[in-house]
Amino acid sequence: MSNVKYSFLDCNDRKILLREFSEDASIEDVIASFEEIMDMKMLANNTPGVITDLRNVKFEINTNVFKRVSIFLKNNPELYKYKFAALTKSPLQVALVIIVNKVSTKLRVKPFSTKEAAVSWVCEP
Repeated sequence: MSNVKYSFLDCNDRKILLREFSEDASIEDVIASFEEIMDMKMLANNTPGVITDLRNVKFEINTNVFKRVSIFLKNNPELYKYKFAALTKSPLQVALVIIVNKVSTKLRVKPFSTKEAAVSWVCEP
């Protein structure tokens, strides 16, 4: 997937997965990236969560996106043990993160405007 870059950030003795999307990414690319993360086993036992930089993602609101997220979570329940921080810059992005959080009450997703705040939240127990 050429429109996403993966790296890891230090969090005490653990590593947070950071996903940064390019300007041509869509919400579909964000969901496909989760599939790639699972296929490549990027989430280790000592990973507390994932920070996703959505600031350059183009959002199209439709119910299919939320259905796809719901199905993906049902097929990958191990994701519920992680925290998911989203770096956002627009009210629409914040609203979409909040809606995704409502897809499942078990999911821990929160929007942030700075990487520092996201890292702090993901690192806390």
